[in-house]
Amino acid sequence: MREPSRLYDYRVIIWLNGTFGVGKTSTAQRLAALVPGSRVLAPEAVGQFLRVNLGDLPAGDFQDWAAWRPLVAATLIEVARMTGQHMIAPQTVLKREYLDQIFAPLRAAELEVFHVVLDAADAVLRSRIEGSDEAREWRLAHLDAYRAARPWLVESADFVVDTAASTPPQIARRIVAALPGLPDLPEVAVRASATGKPRATEKAALEGQPKAGLAEKAQPAEQPGLADHR
Repeated sequence: MREPSRLYDYRVIIWLNGTFGVGKTSTAQRLAALVPGSRVLAPEAVGQFLRVNLGDLPAGDFQDWAAWRPLVAATLIEVARMTGQHMIAPQTVLKREYLDQIFAPLRAAELEVFHVVLDAADAVLRSRIEGSDEAREWRLAHLDAYRAARPWLVESADFVVDTAASTPPQIARRIVAALPGLPDLPEVAVRASATGKPRATEKAALEGQPKAGLAEKAQPAEQPGLADHR
């Protein structure tokens, strides 16, 4: 894992990567409640947009469309500029070149990137997949894909969390503890709507959440598992 800066001085993209069943979406929602001036923006929505509009150009995985990676980066950049907020992006990306094609323009736009990998042992993932009716066969068939990608994911991550015995709220708190100090953002970044009133969770975080410092990185699980698209 690479060593992040001790202090961020601008808006941050917190990218949640990892395997199926580790709770990226649930963790993202919990994380948004703990990080003042943040919002969840799911890159999968860009893929859904492309599926609707590129029906004549079928692809098994929307990430394989060349347009997806720059559109994800552009969306995060423009929403961060428009809102002044930190972005939380829950999305599995198992191809290193694809992730590089997203992160490079983000950093060129002076956005920091904090790459989190949510990990779990293979046996844990298999149990979770087999206990769900959602895309069970497809997810089991992709176990090898995460296993192959796991070495570079762990190497490139700023923080790796073993989720086997943790709930999304616990995982979110560990991520917050590991984040380098975040900058104070303009008031617009903590508004929930045009009313100008902060969300209750953000207000509580602003009033009671201590400044995050760099914590010891979590150790990844010994065995990998399957990544979903989110």
